Amino acid sequence: MFKITPWILSGLVLAAPVTAGALMSSTSAIAQDDVKPVTPVVEETFNATEALAKANASLNKIDTAKGRFAETDPKGLYTQGTFYLSRPGRMRFVYDDPDPRLFVADGTMVAFEDRDWETVETVPLSATPLNLLIGKEADLAGRANVRSVTKKGGLVSVVLADKSGDTDGTLELFFDPASYDLKKWETSDAMGQTVTVDLFDVSYGMKLSPRLFQIDDPEDEDDRDR
Repeated sequence: MFKITPWILSGLVLAAPVTAGALMSSTSAIAQDDVKPVTPVVEETFNATEALAKANASLNKIDTAKGRFAETDPKGLYTQGTFYLSRPGRMRFVYDDPDPRLFVADGTMVAFEDRDWETVETVPLSATPLNLLIGKEADLAGRANVRSVTKKGGLVSVVLADKSGDTDGTLELFFDPASYDLKKWETSDAMGQTVTVDLFDVSYGMKLSPRLFQIDDPEDEDDRDR
């Protein structure tokens, strides 16, 4: 569907009174000129259902990916790192030194490692929002409560919440409106604390070592290729 934006034609301005004779002569002159019609500005109406379908299709076409990420926490702390993705279910976030954090999803579990303290905490992948992005099949409406699908800041925004209602907070995904590549996401908890993750320098379709997605003891991290 299309919406016609009002077009204001301001090129014809009468600066002084026009006599009848002048009007007749000018009418004859205008008839001989090659006057082109003014083309109205046409703006495409945003279709939320179509946008959600394109977002799903874009996520589903990803096999492997590698790129950089930038994270901003609720206190404004800005950190960067490298991520690796291998669908279904495998992802790795390595923060740049000296940040000791490492997140690894191995297809079943997600491990949160602190390499300084040599600690590992694990949770099921199915219990995290990450499963919406890297699960076997992306089905945002099927696996989450879609709060809204809108245009926001030049990107397509999809706001999701836990479908069961057991977990408070939201996950907001942002897609490029042209390619529907995922550009960033924001997670907000029940207290309104928001973490933003921006993706950049992303490439697709490369071969990635399965070792990247192994959940090992932190003491073995130095032996694993990044």
